[in-house]
This record gives sequence, structure tokens and C-alpha cells, in this order.
Amino acid sequence: MKKSLIYFVSLLMMSGNLFAQPPAQPVMKNGSCPSGYVSSGNYCVPSGDRSRFAITKSGSCPSGYISSGDYCLASGDNSRLAIPKQGSCPSGYISSGDYCLSGK
Repeated sequence: MKKSLIYFVSLLMMSGNLFAQPPAQPVMKNGSCPSGYVSSGNYCVPSGDRSRFAITKSGSCPSGYISSGDYCLASGDNSRLAIPKQGSCPSGYISSGDYCLSGK
């Protein structure tokens, strides 16, 4: 999981889209899938072009995200990339509860 997250963040940095809403992607299924996602095996996958980036909820959702069951969904086009916080946030990220958000 950590390798795929690092790979995803690296791709966003290289593409120049780090500060745009991250694209929706499959997330591990944890109960019911969030709004805009459907179940596919052990994953929740985006159901269409209008699906928003989702992360598994840990405590309260970070700034710029809304709760959807056991997940947090990016709430708008200016939502920052959120990653789970483990210790202190990496360089270029700011803390938001249990998450680190990409800086602007």
C-alpha cells in the first residue's frame, strides 16, 4: 500500500497536477463504498467521471473533504491531495488532523 501511495504522489508531481483535485481511484473496501463508487471484489472503484478522490476515514476528514460512510471524499476541484499521517508530514505537506495535505 505504501509503495502505491508513493508512486501515485510521484506521478502527480511529475504531471504538474499536484494542486488540482486528485483523480478518483480504487480504494480498499471498508464496509459500504463511498458515494460515486461501486464494489468490485475487495475494492471500491469509481463508478464514473463524476466520482471524487476518496481516502479511508481515520477520525475526522481533513480540510477540503466530506464524510461518506467510512471514507472521506474530496469536496471540490480545489481539494488538496490527502495522505494518511504517520508521524510528521513530509516536506511540502501540511497537517490536517490524521492526514497530511499537499501544500499550495
